[in-house]
Amino acid sequence: MRTYLVLAAAEFRRYSTYRLAILAGITTQSVFGLIRVSVLFAAISSAGGTLAGYDRQLASTYVWLGQALLAPVALLGWIEIAERVSSGEIAVDFARPLDLQLAWWARDLGRACFQLLSRGLPPLVIGAVTVGLAWPDSWGA
Repeated sequence: MRTYLVLAAAEFRRYSTYRLAILAGITTQSVFGLIRVSVLFAAISSAGGTLAGYDRQLASTYVWLGQALLAPVALLGWIEIAERVSSGEIAVDFARPLDLQLAWWARDLGRACFQLLSRGLPPLVIGAVTVGLAWPDSWGA
């Protein structure tokens, strides 16, 4: 188990070295969030105040939570394993005394934790400060 924690920590450190990329990511996520929320606010205003059950606060929350989770979830562009299979380097991974899937999961966990803290929370805070968010009625919700 310690090995997988070391892998996660190493990946966390690896992503923390690209400070300018972090700043660019925060800026991009924030600008696109403001664009998306502006479009939704215009649609909600033209619909009379609610659209499909969303008011301005709920739409803002939807946009900013989506922007905050875009980098940590990493649905777009993560092809490192496919490249290792294509080049044949995956054979080295199979020869290691680790479970291949757990090792990659641990690395991805370290990456996602760093991305959530560095590129997820700042746009969420920016959205909360500039446009506002809908908060749940109770913390249990």
